[in-house]
Amino acid sequence: MQLVGILQIKSTRKIQEFLNQEHVGRISSIDDNGYPQIIPMNFVYIDNCIYMHSHTKGEKIENIHRNNKVGFEVDRELEFLPSYFEDPKDASLADTLYISVVIKGKASLVTDKEEKTLALNGLMEKYQPEGRYEPLQ
Repeated sequence: MQLVGILQIKSTRKIQEFLNQEHVGRISSIDDNGYPQIIPMNFVYIDNCIYMHSHTKGEKIENIHRNNKVGFEVDRELEFLPSYFEDPKDASLADTLYISVVIKGKASLVTDKEEKTLALNGLMEKYQPEGRYEPLQ
């Protein structure tokens, strides 16, 4: 049973709040053999963009140079629902309730210094909210 249409988040504000609360997102790119490669990443959502900090080299970067179409997913498990809620004899009825946001888009490496500064400061604000770091200029 799928309740996707019924339970779909339609509020942009709620989606933004969710993305700002979660700490791990997963980026999916296509490797040189045509298979998806999924990597968990720290991220920040700013001005309708997802920003991640990464090394300048590696398979993920090579994948994006070759094909910039990517997927991005963030989820939070809410509750496991044991099968016995529906039927004590049918284990296939077990389920999990969760919230997720799935984004399809095009990835690019940020080269503009002002945009890099915005993204890196945004990452620091999100992951180190207690401060104790020097914001980038």
